Amino acid sequence: MEPYPWGDPRLPHHLFPPKKITPDELAKQTGALYFKIDTTNQVAMSKRIALLKLERNLTKEDTYTLDAENTIEFKDKIEELFEESELSDETARLIIEGSAYYDIEDGSGNWVRILCEYGDLLILPAGKHYRFTTTPEVFTT
Repeated sequence: MEPYPWGDPRLPHHLFPPKKITPDELAKQTGALYFKIDTTNQVAMSKRIALLKLERNLTKEDTYTLDAENTIEFKDKIEELFEESELSDETARLIIEGSAYYDIEDGSGNWVRILCEYGDLLILPAGKHYRFTTTPEVFTT
């Protein structure tokens, strides 16, 4: 049996035909909020993140790098991160380098796939099911 019967989770897996939604539609369907952060301007980025943390009452912060060359047991880690999880608290995720997919359930139990690249910040709401994987580039920070 394949670990992902729908194929490699690192691929886009578009609906046919592909259906793209706006950040406003994403918020309405899933409760997830999308922001674009200018990562080239460190001062502006720090201010924007500090403001979002204050507005959303986000207190935790860490940096996590996931790549095929340096992450111990990378394949196992990817499988673990792709397991469906439920958020107990609102959580923010900023992609500093590389790219990744976040899948989050909408109100009907369908998965919405979000491609996140450098500068993309997602705020995932508490109580929602989500999963995560890298893109075929197999690198993200």
